[in-house]
Amino acid sequence: MSDSRPNATQSGLKALIAKGKEQSYLTYAEVNDHLPDTISDPDQVEDIIQMINDMGI
Repeated sequence: MSDSRPNATQSGLKALIAKGKEQSYLTYAEVNDHLPDTISDPDQVEDIIQMINDMGI
């Protein structure tokens, strides 16, 4: 049995990045809406936000 959570997380991040590239920005609410509930560690959230910033979004 495979765990689909990594794929769901990856899919959510891809959608988030696509939206950010389209708008040229993301709000914290948009980031929170696209992150799965399984990500509860503030360090993980900060890493994702930093990655998005590094992409110029």
